[in-house]
Amino acid sequence: MDERGPALVTQAAVILYAVAGVMLTALHAVWPAAAAYALMGIANIGWAVASQAVVAAASTPATRVRNYGYYSLWNSAGAVVGPVIGGFVTGHFGYRTAFALVWVLMIPSLPIAGRLPGASAAPRRPLSLAMAPRLVQTILRERGVGAVLFISFVVVCAQTLQQTFYPLYLNTVGLSPTLIGIVIAAISLGSMVVRSLLSRGVDRFGYAGLLNGATALLAVTLGIIPLLRQFWPLVAVSALMGASLGFTQPLTMSLMVESVAAELCGVALGIRQGVQRLGAILSPMVFGVVTAAFRIEWAFFLGSAALLGAVPIVASVTGHLGSPPRPGQAPLPASNPSPGAPSRSD
Repeated sequence: MDERGPALVTQAAVILYAVAGVMLTALHAVWPAAAAYALMGIANIGWAVASQAVVAAASTPATRVRNYGYYSLWNSAGAVVGPVIGGFVTGHFGYRTAFALVWVLMIPSLPIAGRLPGASAAPRRPLSLAMAPRLVQTILRERGVGAVLFISFVVVCAQTLQQTFYPLYLNTVGLSPTLIGIVIAAISLGSMVVRSLLSRGVDRFGYAGLLNGATALLAVTLGIIPLLRQFWPLVAVSALMGASLGFTQPLTMSLMVESVAAELCGVALGIRQGVQRLGAILSPMVFGVVTAAFRIEWAFFLGSAALLGAVPIVASVTGHLGSPPRPGQAPLPASNPSPGAPSRSD
């Protein structure tokens, strides 16, 4: 993304989504389906890095967190609308038609992707893919990057627990598929509501206060889940869980961009995505072992305990983070970049 720009990366992601959709529509076997989902996973990462870089380039230090809140809000809206449409089409027309929607939706997306603006209007230092290992080391040495990656990792571990084992728990307590869908949708709705309030929350509590509060709230909700078996209490807890996730994801995006030079935005966001995927791979294995050895409730207790243990660590590594400058206010001076890194430009 840093070398070629977000338009090319997004177009490639759209093409990969389309190819995967065609494979799922036409080839009904396990290995083609696995290959199609692998392509969609690559496309998902490319789209995420490119779109987040576009938001960063279109923002000032004063508006960045607000714009990432809007960006995440529309992601949550898609997470609410997509399953509803997919479920309706599958129920009435079958899986083949539902998978066909994937590549059909990519047809208008391709020309839109080609019109994305560049990541920066300023002169850019020439970059190449061969420089990636050295750039990763440079970014990891920047102040604040380690804190952002740690927070991203622990939050994604909790989010993976919610995505993987929460529906199983809801089925265990006897909820119908329809009620399970409503409970899960409450998570996305909770995220949508708070993301429209993200900028106000940062102005009032600062990055550190909001991240610590959201992490603690997520820990509490995970710990409460095994104690609940009724529909409405589970809906309420799901909404609170969504609220905590709604704060943490856009905040870590904004902080990651703020911690590095503009020329390295794509690599930095790619590192964040990589750490998140590492958490998404490791945490289901750990929680699965706990569930098999004990019961599914203990997976939630473990997730809650891990997050509660992470809260003081999050507090210590985010203590220097304050509120972003408000519109019209000059940004704080940036820290000096690491030796050999391009100069920072906000």
